[in-house]
Amino acid sequence: MNNLMKICGVLSLVALFPLTSVAKNQNRTAINPTVYGYSQANLVKANSVMVYAAGQVGVSAEGPNDFQAQVDRSFDNLLAVLETAGASAEDVVKITLLIVDHNPERLAYLGKKRRAVFGDQPPASTLIPVTRLYTDGVLFEIDATAVLK
Repeated sequence: MNNLMKICGVLSLVALFPLTSVAKNQNRTAINPTVYGYSQANLVKANSVMVYAAGQVGVSAEGPNDFQAQVDRSFDNLLAVLETAGASAEDVVKITLLIVDHNPERLAYLGKKRRAVFGDQPPASTLIPVTRLYTDGVLFEIDATAVLK
C-alpha cells in the first residue's frame, strides 16, 4: 500500500470517527470513545514502545470467586503487570475480554469496571463470550496492549 493510500485510509477513518486526544500519553489518540467503555480504535505514533500483557485472571484460593470479584482482581493483576513494564491504564490502546456465561448483568458490571479503570479515553475493546477458560471456575480473563509515553 503506498503512502497516499495509507493517508487516505486514515483520513476516511477520521471522517467516520472523530479523534479525541489523550493528553496524558501523546503517543496514542482514541477515536470516538463511546458511553460503553471502549473506543472504536486508538492511533499509535510510529516507533512507540509497545507493551503486550498476557491474559490475566482473578481466581483466588481465599475467594470469593464470583464474577465481580474475579473481574476486580483480573484488572488489578493487569494494572500490576503494566506498572512493572512502566505503563499504566492511560497507556492501554487495546484490550480483549473473555467472559464465561456472558449475560446482561455481567456485561453491565464489566462496563462499569472498564469506565472506572480507563475513564473517558478508553482503549479499543473486544469482548468474546466463551464456554470455558483454561480451567474450571475461571470466569473472566483480560489481556492488553499498551504504548509507553
